[in-house]
Amino acid sequence: MKLPQFEYFEPKSLDKACSLLARYGSAASVLAGGTDLLVKMKQRRFVPGYVINLKTIPGLDYIRYEESDGLRIGALTTIQSIKSSIVVKRNFKVLNEAAGVESSVQIRNRATIAGNIANASPAADAPLALLTLGATVVLTRADGQREMLIEDFLTGPGQTALKRGEVIKEVHIPLTPGLGGAYVKHAVRRTDVAIVSTSAVLTLLNGVCADARIGLGSVAPTAIRAKKAEDVLKGQTITDELVKKAAEVAANEASPIDDIRAYAQYRALALKAAVERALSEAVRDAKWGGV
Repeated sequence: MKLPQFEYFEPKSLDKACSLLARYGSAASVLAGGTDLLVKMKQRRFVPGYVINLKTIPGLDYIRYEESDGLRIGALTTIQSIKSSIVVKRNFKVLNEAAGVESSVQIRNRATIAGNIANASPAADAPLALLTLGATVVLTRADGQREMLIEDFLTGPGQTALKRGEVIKEVHIPLTPGLGGAYVKHAVRRTDVAIVSTSAVLTLLNGVCADARIGLGSVAPTAIRAKKAEDVLKGQTITDELVKKAAEVAANEASPIDDIRAYAQYRALALKAAVERALSEAVRDAKWGGV
């Protein structure tokens, strides 16, 4: 199937890209990796009149790490680059694990982190891991920029807090010592879209849970935090029974639906098992001292 007709731009700077987006509004779309956009255009689910290619803008493909600042990932960094990064694997293992199960290697070599986030799929892997790591997105426009938590940025299926004329410039993950994390995805095949997924990040101090973040994917309109389940763990010495209780609470916080991949009832059962596994692995990881 052929692509619909559109006007195509290759800006050389973020300012120019933002100016074009501000000019054409909802009739324009950003092209980064194109792994979602081109499919939607071919299927006529989305037909933009203007396509603005960010790949022609230099300096947006990077992974930078400093202990004082944490991790910064440029908008055009591919998912495969994140998976292959030694810095990410050593310091943010949960993100490395999520990137590793995000579709196939062919797609990961094209798909960008900004496109993955902006697509706002409730089943996306990397954004779920980023949510539990307390990551923010830096949004830029022609007259300035702003920064917000990813959990606030994702507002609905395919919907974000991006305003007219804005693009994602980078992702920032602060460094928190003593974290342990694990990412668990349940799908028919490892690289398929998730039936359910969960990301767990824990901070243990002398065996006591100082902080907990549990993210749930494919069971709500967006990736969500299971905050009631997190509260079950905070301030407690983690035991197997407590992990099971938190997993049950997390499953009750979800709102799964029936679709072509699974029934809601199956999703609820699979989610409980996935959360229990992720928390158990995160506890072991925290005891060894790294995410």
